Amino acid sequence: MEKVIIGMEPTGQYWLNLAHFLKEKEIKFVVVNPMHVKKSKELDNSPTKNDVKGAKVIAQLVKDGRYAESQIP
Repeated sequence: MEKVIIGMEPTGQYWLNLAHFLKEKEIKFVVVNPMHVKKSKELDNSPTKNDVKGAKVIAQLVKDGRYAESQIP
């Protein structure tokens, strides 16, 4: 069975609820730099801005190893 890693963009305060839940359930999660997400979306020539596009960018950043181990404040 392949190990699942949840990637998230830590913007605002709402990601903390999910982070605490995942930590409690012992599910590994990592965070990606919001600036990397923004710049990666800008590289795509598609003018659309939606959650699906953001999720794909975050997944690609995690796949490429461009993330940090999460630190919950």
